[in-house]
Amino acid sequence: MKIPQQWLQRVPAVIGLVLCVTIGLAAHAQQAPDAAPNQNDSNQMLLQRINELELKVKQLQEKQPSEIAAPEPAVEQPRVNSVNDRLKLNVFGDVGYESSDLKPSANTFEIGSLDLFMTAHLSQKVSALAEVLFIAADDNSISPDVERLLLQYRRNDYFTAAIGRYHTSIGYYNTAFHQGAWFQTTVDRPFMYAFDDHGGFLPLQEVGVTTSGLIPSGKLGLSYVAEVGNGRNHLLGGEPAQNAQDTNNGKSFNIALSAHPTWLNGVDMGFSIYHDYLTFSDNVNHGELISTVHVVYLNSTYEFLNEAMLVRHVGSSTGAPGVFHTPAFYTQLSRRFGSYRPYFRYEYINAGVNEPIYGDSTDGPVVGRRNGASAGLRYDFTEHTAFKLQYDRAQRRGVPSSNGLDTQFAFTF
Repeated sequence: MKIPQQWLQRVPAVIGLVLCVTIGLAAHAQQAPDAAPNQNDSNQMLLQRINELELKVKQLQEKQPSEIAAPEPAVEQPRVNSVNDRLKLNVFGDVGYESSDLKPSANTFEIGSLDLFMTAHLSQKVSALAEVLFIAADDNSISPDVERLLLQYRRNDYFTAAIGRYHTSIGYYNTAFHQGAWFQTTVDRPFMYAFDDHGGFLPLQEVGVTTSGLIPSGKLGLSYVAEVGNGRNHLLGGEPAQNAQDTNNGKSFNIALSAHPTWLNGVDMGFSIYHDYLTFSDNVNHGELISTVHVVYLNSTYEFLNEAMLVRHVGSSTGAPGVFHTPAFYTQLSRRFGSYRPYFRYEYINAGVNEPIYGDSTDGPVVGRRNGASAGLRYDFTEHTAFKLQYDRAQRRGVPSSNGLDTQFAFTF
């Protein structure tokens, strides 16, 4: 019979007591003869005590296992999604199917992206952020892209500085929704905030220095972002983000301010101003000024996004210098019903035909005029997986109106 551990722990005490009795008997045996009359009484008392202890041991052995207190179950610690003590890794991905009646496009299944997002705390105030993206190109190849790479220093809530490659704080959408389609409600981003690998025209990725923090402002809840970077390369065939070599000595800078009033819970209002000089094949530096303003309302049920933008370029068109403006805006509304979230978005942009930056096909992609509506439904069928169905109606200058239908499975793990 297997003896429980609790009983074995009591055996040494019994053995110790027996040894004490044996030593006591030996000591009494060595006493003078005049102590002999009391020896038998002492022995009887000790023997009686031994019998009582043996009885208690027997009673413990006869106890049922259920009467013995079971050890408390070990509490399982929550799992941390980390590679080692410093590095934390998150993975985002999306796959889907799209169709369009705009020729010569073909209906196709597609891989959207695979996003590896990593953060690490190097000390109490220093951290690192890295994001590596694998995206499918038009020629069906899949290429890696270092989306973000930052070394960050956080002094306090009022000042954080980082150096490396980052997403510029132009407007609201580019800072609220980075890569990872799982975060955003819709299948795609508004066109004015499309990344360069999807035909985008804004400098949404920079290499430089970015600082941010809160502004002491009480219930107004002000915050700021200030950035200095290399700017964007608009030349055909060039990498838009100037990772290692700027095309000119001028640097871009961006200032953004936003407010989160405590008396308007869920409201975010703000603006940004971005300036840079763009160098083209004519070796002329064209001034660029991008101004945005946004009003956003978010809570667990509603999403209401509104942004407007005005891009100002100074340059020459057909040999005549001038100032050119490109307006753009979008509005997006959605409401959650349990796991379902229907949404609607309308967007507009109008770059002139003679625009020196957005209208010259010999130097860069033509932006043109486009507007249209999107309607869709997002269904979160697990905590980390969502299905999206979206219909798009697009109208473009010089291109027939088109209809498109996109489906997307977005996930994170």
